[in-house]
Amino acid sequence: MSEKYRYEEFTWPEIREAVAQNRVCVLPVGTVEQHGPHLPLVTDVLTATEMSRAAVQQIPEEAVLMPSVYYAFNEHHLDFPGTIAVEGNTFINYITDIGKSLAHHGFRKILLVNGHGSNVPFLDIAARNITNHSEAVCAMVPWWSLVPKALLNELRESEFPGGMAHGCELETSVLLHLCGHLVQMDKAEKDMPVQKSEFFYWDLQAPSPVFFQEFFSRYSRTGTSGDPTKATAEKGRRFVEAVVERLIRVIRELRAREIEPRVDHH
Repeated sequence: MSEKYRYEEFTWPEIREAVAQNRVCVLPVGTVEQHGPHLPLVTDVLTATEMSRAAVQQIPEEAVLMPSVYYAFNEHHLDFPGTIAVEGNTFINYITDIGKSLAHHGFRKILLVNGHGSNVPFLDIAARNITNHSEAVCAMVPWWSLVPKALLNELRESEFPGGMAHGCELETSVLLHLCGHLVQMDKAEKDMPVQKSEFFYWDLQAPSPVFFQEFFSRYSRTGTSGDPTKATAEKGRRFVEAVVERLIRVIRELRAREIEPRVDHH
């Protein structure tokens, strides 16, 4: 029992035991969408899933790995073939229902590990819904926010802002390490928005202070936003190992966190 960590492989008595062990439920969430001509549609699912798996596998008595969520909100990518888009409210309700089901069974700590930038506002709402409408607490973390700034400063070669946005140096490096056979580097090319701006840009290292997203085809020729030509498998290995190490720490902090009683001050 102690070596099991994949939720779908448990029996119901084993789930009851996992609840008693106060395990954290880790739910990877990605999307199926275009990532330029060099990366597969499943990129965001792969990154979130494989980093979550690597973390939970190291601490199987402290966490449970949920089956990944493949589909999410990404209407802005629909001008490129392959993207599967789900309405925002549908996506929020779907994630909320998963979390409320886990809470119903007794799990009290849930962590959403995100692999798609435009999931962020919707997963934030879903996490709040789960926390506000169940006995559990739910947190959300995009995996790229766990990359140490010092490591980014050391390894990054693409320009800022914009060099690490979508199908970029960062995502391509990670895919080269995780599933190199799915990457077609001969088709990777730099594709940066023509319009330069202080406030309207996209970059995974440090987001713009202005929240804004328009249809991807308005500023990208290839479906890429950034410079994947700077990607290497070695960079990917170092990015992934750093994220997994910090993700384990996130899981452990969440597991140890006390859920204090509410106080009604009316």
